[in-house]
Formats: sequence, C-alpha cells, structure tokens
Amino acid sequence: MARKVILDMDPGTDDALALLLALSSPELELLGVTTVAGNTSLENTSINARRVLEHVGRGEVPVYRGASGPLARTLVTAEHVHGSDGLGGVELSAPREAPREGAVEFIAGKVYEDPGEVMLIATGPLTNLALLFARYPDIPRLLGGLIIMGGAYFQTHYGRGNVTPIAEFNIYNDPEAAQMVINPAVRPHCVGLDVTMNPAGWLGSSEVEKLSRSGSVKARLAARLVQYHVERAGHMEVHDVVAVAAAVDSSMLEWKEMMVEVLTCGDVARGVTAPRRPRPAEAPNAVVCVDADWEWFKGMLLERLTG
Repeated sequence: MARKVILDMDPGTDDALALLLALSSPELELLGVTTVAGNTSLENTSINARRVLEHVGRGEVPVYRGASGPLARTLVTAEHVHGSDGLGGVELSAPREAPREGAVEFIAGKVYEDPGEVMLIATGPLTNLALLFARYPDIPRLLGGLIIMGGAYFQTHYGRGNVTPIAEFNIYNDPEAAQMVINPAVRPHCVGLDVTMNPAGWLGSSEVEKLSRSGSVKARLAARLVQYHVERAGHMEVHDVVAVAAAVDSSMLEWKEMMVEVLTCGDVARGVTAPRRPRPAEAPNAVVCVDADWEWFKGMLLERLTG
C-alpha cells in the first residue's frame, strides 16, 4: 500500500524535480503540497507548485500556501541559484487554479484523519512545521514520519554549508523553526549537505540527454530543469530529490542516530546543525543520512521520470 505523504516545499528547481519524483513513485500517495517562502517568495513558490502539477496533468493535487517568512528573521532567497521565478525561467502556463490558503490547517487535518499514517517531507525552511507543532502540540506523536532536507552534520567531507561555510540554506533561513522541529518527539530523518554534495549524486549532460529523449511530460520538464543548472554550473545538485528518494526506499540510504543542536545566535553560528554526544538518559533527536547508493538513486530517478 502506498505511503501517504505531504510535501512541504519552496519550489525552487530541485524542489520541482523532487515533486516530479514523488508524482512518479507508486510507493507514495501525494495528499497535497504546502508551500513556504525560501528559494523565492511565497507567491512564486506557491504558483510554481501549481504550474508543475498542472503541467504534468496532476492538477487535482491541492497546493496550500504557508508562511511568507521565517519566525524571527528576514527572509533570504536564492534567485541567484534558481532564477528570478524560482524555476530557472522554464516556461510553463499560468495555473488554472489558484493556490489555497491554510497550509498548517491542511496538514493537521490530514494527520488527524489518519493518525500514524501521514509522512511529511520538508524541502524548504521549516517555518510551516514549527507553526504546526506550536498550534497542534499532539501532532508530532501522530505523524507517520518526517524527512527533512536541511543541515550539514559534519559526517563526510563533501558539504559543510551553502549559504555560509558551515550552514545550509533551509536551516539558516529559519533556525528557530528548526530548533522546534528537530526534537526527540519527532526524531526526523535528516538529509544534509554531507550527502547531497557528493558529486556521485549530481545530474549532468548525460541525464539531460536521457530525459530529453523520453516521451514523458515529466521527463521533458525534468530535462529543462537540469539543463538550466548544467548551463550555469556544469551539473545540478539535487538536494531535495534525495529526501523524496528516502521516502521511496530508506534502505538505500545509510543512517545514523544522533543528537543535533541547531544554533541560532550570531552571524557565524546561525543555522549550524551541530552533532554532539547524548547526555545520560537523553534520547537522540534525529536520524541523519550519512551516505546513499547513488547508482540506485540515479537509475531509480531516470526510470521513474521516463517511465
């Protein structure tokens, strides 16, 4: 039976690719998409989610707008990475249906409908989830799981930070929210830059070629998203896609339980996800990804999108 999931995201080119993978995976039943400001404004992220869904014929999947900025910070966006619209200038039709309001209430409603069955996959700043946990304090124990793309946990030599030398973008944008979400009651599975900055997982010209040859609408859109980054950097880093892959088959990634401190003070420490030894009788508050089977990942992604 397919696992019920909600994607909480800030599309964003790699979020869009992650959305395409979720839509292409029979293991996942996508209940809806909730949006947050991050890679670009809330207006753009919400419209982008609808544009992608309608473009690939999945307009029935609802999109709910969430937080337009962090709990206590000024929003930092990444249009220099994702383009002025967040989708790398990929031309898609304007959505026929407008995004709906009430991301937090939508998530809560779905979780209460099916306690223990709904998994959240968060690929943007964690503002929506922090508000969810604050308004509905029983939700953490009712979730069917939480996967986060965010942080850098000093477990490999690949990734330390992409907005500062030691802080990852999603956590840096709203570290106060991350403090609330990464806790023992939830014990999220965290996919960080430690793993996603491994060049073995990047997509390049060969993947663009394979995707472009497909007759699949999803594959052709994916090819355009990847090509945008290939033209600018020679490759595309697929941070958010790995988080969805973890929901498809977590056994193809390697995990380690640990205690993670999210730092919020100062310019240098802001957004750092620092692992430490648990104190006596202290339960780990996170399960951190430390490696992935990249051959499986790339093969699965291309097969799903072109199938």
